[in-house]
Amino acid sequence: MDCFVGASTGALKGVMFRDGTFKNMNAVNTLKPKSDEITCMCWATQDQTELLTAQMDRNLKLYDSINNTYTSLFKLNGGNGTVRGIHATNSGSIVSAVESGELRVWKNSGEMISELNAGNNLLVMVGNNATEGQYATGGNENPLKVWDVHVGQKTFTAKNVRPDNLQLRVPVWDTDIRFIPDSQNIVTTTGKCQIRIYDPRAQRRPVKEMEWLEEPLTAMSLCHSPMHIVAGNTRGEIGFFDLRNKMHLVCKLKGFTGSVRGIDAHPSTPYVASCSIDRFVRLHDISTKKLVKKVYCKARLNKILLRSDLSILSKETIKKKELENYEENWRKIEAGGDVDTTDSDDAPSSEDDEALWNDMRETIESKTKRKHKKALLCEEEGILAKKEKLEDRNKRKHEKEDEHEEDLEQGPCSIKKCKVVESGKREHAEEDESTTKEKMKKRKCIRMKRCADGPDGSELLPKRFHSVTELNV
Repeated sequence: MDCFVGASTGALKGVMFRDGTFKNMNAVNTLKPKSDEITCMCWATQDQTELLTAQMDRNLKLYDSINNTYTSLFKLNGGNGTVRGIHATNSGSIVSAVESGELRVWKNSGEMISELNAGNNLLVMVGNNATEGQYATGGNENPLKVWDVHVGQKTFTAKNVRPDNLQLRVPVWDTDIRFIPDSQNIVTTTGKCQIRIYDPRAQRRPVKEMEWLEEPLTAMSLCHSPMHIVAGNTRGEIGFFDLRNKMHLVCKLKGFTGSVRGIDAHPSTPYVASCSIDRFVRLHDISTKKLVKKVYCKARLNKILLRSDLSILSKETIKKKELENYEENWRKIEAGGDVDTTDSDDAPSSEDDEALWNDMRETIESKTKRKHKKALLCEEEGILAKKEKLEDRNKRKHEKEDEHEEDLEQGPCSIKKCKVVESGKREHAEEDESTTKEKMKKRKCIRMKRCADGPDGSELLPKRFHSVTELNV
């Protein structure tokens, strides 16, 4: 698994970024969210094979990724409220802090070694990996404090900043704390959208301070580059900040839709994993500002731990090795030397590899031959179609030329005869039209005479003809 996530339902989930999947490490059917919700997580060993989880009912559990076991150790008694921080030391002891301010050191058997009081309304407790036994605490109206557990004393207490421009007191609200490596500085995020840097050697007030947006900052993590942090707020925005000289925002990571609850960055590569209440685990690349992977985990997520051995990094190392081998072989070829194609690990399977390569070559050659044949057939069909078109055009031209030659052979007499015949036909047609008109007139006259004649044929004739002549006039 690439990272482990603690959910509000009490489920511990392992996420694999290479496949984009997750797996529940414990039985989900028997969980009770009110008592089994995971509030804190930390690595139990340096090789990151075991991790500790603290639940809402203060039960401390250990998960072993090698044996895939999730066992309950003991209950973190004392004080009130939920567990706000746990840390496993190199000596095997466990340090815990609860909301009421009890900071205790435990043995693996559950026996308490020592106890300190860090104040009420505690929100965060973290350990310094560089120095054994040094821890920092902070909370709501609980300023930053640095503790030495071995001595049992408080070594530093921060002082609140001066009032603002309206002379109003600025509230104390530390939400997350980190020890900056290779220095004695401490960086904190507040619920008033502030990022502060403290130097216990110089003064009690913060040395540097900046504000980002208007929402409370909820999570923070160190990253691969020194004096840089990654922080997120309740709006669902994550920023990459440069703490050198004048603090400023370098870039923003996009793709969130809910409040950010946990951030963990890789110590040597520009990868940052984060979880939020929108139930997604996201992996970003700071150098490219792109979302590398996004996995839906079906539950509201509280805490996240990212392993240093990522499955994505193994792919990149393999590619780098292949490139290096390729460059070495190419140099040998240019120098005129022989190239070793056999590997020490894959020596017995060289014959099988050759057979596979031969099969691949045959298939590729057959495909290329088919493509070549298809191309030739298409070219031949196109040539034939062009030839047919040209032949049709030539035939039409030859037919027209033959007709013209026949007309020329007959001579001008034949042309005159054709004209005479055509003129004769026209004259006959005109004569036929004139004869038909005369016949129609005669018939009309006969009809008029019949209508004009009376019984004797004498009295009505002049009247009728007179009327007819009048009409004609």
